[in-house]
Amino acid sequence: MSTPHPIRAVRRRVESIGRAEVLRATALFLSAVLVVMVLVIALDRGAPGGTTAAAAPSPKHPAHVAGAPKAKALSSPVPLGVYAGAGSPAAAAVFQTDAGVTVPYALDYLDDASWTTISDPAWFMQRWAGSGFQMIFGVPMVPKTGASLAAGARGDYNALFATLAQILIDNGQASAILMPGWDPEDQTLPWSVNTTAEAEDYVAEFNQIVATMRAVPGAKFQFVWDASNSPDPVTPAALYPGDAVVNVIATDAFDLGIGPVNQRFREVASVPYGLNWFATFAAHHDKALMIAKWGVAPTTALGAGDDPAFVQNLLSWSAEKHVFAAVTWDYGSWAITGGAYPRSASILRQIVTASAQNPLSKVVESSETPTPAS
Repeated sequence: MSTPHPIRAVRRRVESIGRAEVLRATALFLSAVLVVMVLVIALDRGAPGGTTAAAAPSPKHPAHVAGAPKAKALSSPVPLGVYAGAGSPAAAAVFQTDAGVTVPYALDYLDDASWTTISDPAWFMQRWAGSGFQMIFGVPMVPKTGASLAAGARGDYNALFATLAQILIDNGQASAILMPGWDPEDQTLPWSVNTTAEAEDYVAEFNQIVATMRAVPGAKFQFVWDASNSPDPVTPAALYPGDAVVNVIATDAFDLGIGPVNQRFREVASVPYGLNWFATFAAHHDKALMIAKWGVAPTTALGAGDDPAFVQNLLSWSAEKHVFAAVTWDYGSWAITGGAYPRSASILRQIVTASAQNPLSKVVESSETPTPAS
């Protein structure tokens, strides 16, 4: 099962920054260190007793954690989603409890082991039945072996996706939000794209999948196109399947990079094909924007660790952009509420509980059934 892992984004994020950005960030970091040293010396000399220890935090704010920013109110509510592991509604419910608000969406990824696991995801249907979450399913375009984007572009697999659509409908998932071919820049996925020809096949198969699944009686699916920043020669714009088949545009946002802690979000937003680019792209195409997965990252993976400023900034940005959903990564060692990042988890709860959730976001579906690519 090709469940995505945020670590795969590390190489893309760092490579996309480029040598000039590395030098600029290094210079800024050294300057910041120098300023801090000067301030420390000045404060030390001015304090009674010279080098005495810093005063203890004021007892008036016992819950305040040193270095954690105060939660700021959002300009509008941000609907949350969660990825808590494959077929894990119980874990998703725990995240909802930890967040302190209703979490409308749960994300899961169908198994790409074979065409059988893709077209008949019975295990996932059983696991999520009656969970109460609006489901977002990552749909593999092809299995790990024995298939190709080129064949999918011709429509060779349409019958299999029609079967998938029928099974989703029969299991109460007629209104599921589907994300075919997520992260096409990820070289570990069988539908990864490296060339212009592969990009054309990716777009064509995406169109085939959407046309086929929308045509099944009872289908009310919404379709998400999910991509991310990449140093590869094929840009995200070249992978966009078209306005007729896309309801929601999505990307990811993890606290990864080389910038100073507490300033990582600015880098994540402004890096080439980062959040700002996707927000502009979505607005240009008059589409809703979703953050398909977001979170903080361990320092061992070039993350800033427990970084509540990143959480505050990401949610504030999401509110300003009126995102369709911000799907929180709450799984494994990167789980934001798993105990490794207490300040980040705390500020997440403070922010979202202070804002009343909007009703479930809805996207106007296209009444047009696209013609399968020839």
